[in-house]
Amino acid sequence: MLVAATSVAVEDTTDGAALVFVTTGDVAAVRKRAATLADMHAHHGAGDPPAMGTMIATRSAAAASDVDGGARVTFTASDPQEVGKLQSRAADARPSPRRRHVRVCTL
Repeated sequence: MLVAATSVAVEDTTDGAALVFVTTGDVAAVRKRAATLADMHAHHGAGDPPAMGTMIATRSAAAASDVDGGARVTFTASDPQEVGKLQSRAADARPSPRRRHVRVCTL
């Protein structure tokens, strides 16, 4: 199921990366899915079946928080030496060095 009218931006943070989901549609649905993504990330590698939570393979913690019109999922590298790797995995092929906007999001 798609949340219509949702976009995502990928941002580098000092200790990892963040996915920022914003919608003009169902904000509650976006926030619920962002929380699920963070939870799935926390449990990947714990015997759970592969899922969207494994999209960031670098060892890291994930936390969801609300932003105006959506949610932010912040990934914090477990090892400070892995920050660059985590940022790269979060935003492969992004056109700008700090932020990538995507018009359609299937969150």
